[in-house]
Amino acid sequence: MLEMNWFKKKEKKTVNPIDFVITNLDVALRSDYSSLGHFVSLIFIDEKPSFPRVKRTIDQLQVNRDIHIVDYHYTYNEITKDTNLHGLEITKH
Repeated sequence: MLEMNWFKKKEKKTVNPIDFVITNLDVALRSDYSSLGHFVSLIFIDEKPSFPRVKRTIDQLQVNRDIHIVDYHYTYNEITKDTNLHGLEITKH
């Protein structure tokens, strides 16, 4: 006798969701050519939870031999229907 389970709808596997967030990256830098420190603050849209753009930006700063990263910190804000995206460049693919 055939089992009726064979005809049941299979459950969909869920993949970890990716959320786009507004990210504020603050980087403290030191330079061989200046006794004063430098501070850079960048705001951009990134993907949560992996934050690939944050990682790529830090990697790009570390490539330059004249600049040394002292510390960095990032925060993020969820994007909702009420979020003001004015001033952020958005490219649709």
